[in-house]
Amino acid sequence: MSVCLRSLRALPRGKLISSRSQEFSVSLCHVTRDYHVTSTAALRWTKSGNVNLLIRTVDNTNTCLGLLSLSVPRRYVNTAPNKRAEYYLRQHGLKQKRAKDWIMMSVSILLLMLGISAAAVPLYKVFCSATGYGGTTKKHNEEDNAKVKTMQPVDWRPVKVSFTATVNPGLDWEFIPVQDSVALVPGETCLAFFTAKNNSSRVITGISTYNVTPFEAGAYFNKIQCFCFDEQTLNPGEELDMPVFFYIDPEFVLDPDLIRIKCQNVQLHYTFFDTDQESSRFSQLGKDVTAFLKGERTSPPEFNVPTEDSSVVQINPEVYRQVKRKGYEKDFVDKGVTVVCHVTGFLPDDDKKVFWSTKGGNPFTYKAGVGSVIDGWDEGVMGMSEGEISTIFMSSNKGYGKIGNRSWNIPGHTNIAFEIEILAIR
Repeated sequence: MSVCLRSLRALPRGKLISSRSQEFSVSLCHVTRDYHVTSTAALRWTKSGNVNLLIRTVDNTNTCLGLLSLSVPRRYVNTAPNKRAEYYLRQHGLKQKRAKDWIMMSVSILLLMLGISAAAVPLYKVFCSATGYGGTTKKHNEEDNAKVKTMQPVDWRPVKVSFTATVNPGLDWEFIPVQDSVALVPGETCLAFFTAKNNSSRVITGISTYNVTPFEAGAYFNKIQCFCFDEQTLNPGEELDMPVFFYIDPEFVLDPDLIRIKCQNVQLHYTFFDTDQESSRFSQLGKDVTAFLKGERTSPPEFNVPTEDSSVVQINPEVYRQVKRKGYEKDFVDKGVTVVCHVTGFLPDDDKKVFWSTKGGNPFTYKAGVGSVIDGWDEGVMGMSEGEISTIFMSSNKGYGKIGNRSWNIPGHTNIAFEIEILAIR
């Protein structure tokens, strides 16, 4: 009997109490002297709430050897929930709720920061244009049109307006003012021009910001027509003239701060930035992170010139040429000539994997020294003679750089080489 009771104690307490509609039983086989007997215990809930315990013992021939029935009144049955279990469940629920709250708060803050960063430029433009803060010129509106028609120039207070321009590092543009400065008086309109030229080999879209110094003069510097905060797209080699039509408000002469500093010179400054997402630093940062996670290079590999080889001609620290067969040495590749050649491009650091070859097909024709090919190729082929076969090795900076070449499946930061056979020089 004690064995059967111990087995009953092992039953799940919570299930026995909470599931009145179910019946739980346990069987135990054991040996009493020379007999093999089996004891079965069953626990039942009655409609009145009492608990009945029934224990039946049989031998191996299923003959009943004993029967014990025990009834526990309802008032002795503990149906109250376990307070400690409830406490743990409540604490677990609170932890889950806190975790969800932190996730929602983090996502909300992230979305808020993204929204603020996206709206920062237009909001700053609106604020500064309305207030002249930080030397930003005020926005010209419809009320100013009537003012321009009726305002009187202040001839006794001449002002010299000078123009300066810069480009953000990484933007291969030439951006300069057409005129260095103009002399005018408050209340007089003036037209000035800036010139931008795209010196790169790709289409670039730029956007400009501006400011006026001294800062106090920005509130009186009004632009009727301007190219600032407007995207300007230039093709390779394209040049564009951009006008700025402005005037200085006559109230400029009444400002006490400008009187105190005896302001007679005002400077209008523009800065152009690259908006091309393929070349922006944020896009490149994302690519570097992706490349790092994929196990790809995120920085240029080493590039060494084999100085002990007599067939090597060093062009510069990042380009060298290895001569395989000398040419006729009559006509040489120079800037502006047309070169007809067979080319085989390969990756020297990747078991000389070939990514492009014209052998067996039509030769490649290009004009040397004008940017028709990548820098390393253009620099390495200079001086080669007709009939010569040489391999030009170049660092990643002189090849496809950190972007690589998707068409030929060349990853970024990869040293490359070209075996070039000069067929003709025209």
